Amino acid sequence: MNLDVVNDVFNNLKENNFVQNFIKDLSKYLENKLNYENQEIPIIEDILSKNNLTTGNKNSIRGSLNNIISSYAKNDVIYFIKDNKKTYWSNNKKCYNNDIYVILKAENENIEELEVNKKDMPKDVKVNDVLRFENNNYVIDNISTKELKEEIINNAKEILEKQNINLENYRKDGHLYLVTEELENNRFLKDLTDKSKTEFEETSISKDLLSKAVEGTVLKFINGKYEYYSDNGFEMVDK
Repeated sequence: MNLDVVNDVFNNLKENNFVQNFIKDLSKYLENKLNYENQEIPIIEDILSKNNLTTGNKNSIRGSLNNIISSYAKNDVIYFIKDNKKTYWSNNKKCYNNDIYVILKAENENIEELEVNKKDMPKDVKVNDVLRFENNNYVIDNISTKELKEEIINNAKEILEKQNINLENYRKDGHLYLVTEELENNRFLKDLTDKSKTEFEETSISKDLLSKAVEGTVLKFINGKYEYYSDNGFEMVDK
């Protein structure tokens, strides 16, 4: 192909507003996605991503963070790096400002969320670190960082253990369960065998079963896991 023809085609594409806007949007998307994936993960999000939790317990773990930090700080002042980017929405798109640290300041049992430019922070600071403000500078407190992380993790473990004990009481070998609601990878179930009126949120539905476990489906719990049984659950309830 003649080089002049190639150049003409390229220049025409550059002048096309649609193509220019598409390339711009794609570049922005890839930049934001790359920036997000390359960052350290906030400890709460890390815990939630690695454990199967009910909606209530997810909220409990998220909601307990401030109390744990303020209790740890007591009458002291500490700064906890909640995230190493600011997340915001623009034109219905999730975006990230990677020049900002989102910080929780704990003082006198109060929590204040701050946004601090990264240029004003220590170069080696990371998300989930604890800092103190000394001589007009933020200083990393490695001991407090380790201790606070342990408290956050232990709190989550306690919530998870209670949840699992509670769910084990609902899971009965050989019983049939009606799917009453779908919530992401969780399912609300009702025990048909016991004719229970109580629903519970199950967190351990296998990935292979999720597409079949829709509202109205009946599952059978056997040998420690759920299996597909039938799709006429509401008819079984009416009998």
